[in-house]
Amino acid sequence: MRIAEQYGLDDSAVHAMGRAFDLACTRLVRTGVVVPANLDRMQRVAAQQLVAHARNGERNEWRLARRAIFAVCALVASEQAAAETPLDMQAQG
Repeated sequence: MRIAEQYGLDDSAVHAMGRAFDLACTRLVRTGVVVPANLDRMQRVAAQQLVAHARNGERNEWRLARRAIFAVCALVASEQAAAETPLDMQAQG
């Protein structure tokens, strides 16, 4: 049994997820959200989002890609916000 079948994903889901993954990663790298230092981890986050939404029936590659992009951007933003110290925030304000 293929891994995709274990997750309840048919060939159309696998194809849509593959295309969406390529679209999302290209955009995230091009905009600088994903860099070599966080590439592997952010690709895992994107893949997890794609699997979750594909399992819920989404097959549109653009919608899948946008959801993966949003999840990665939200994670990067929250990590950057957490890394700021109160002094950094006061200096900006």
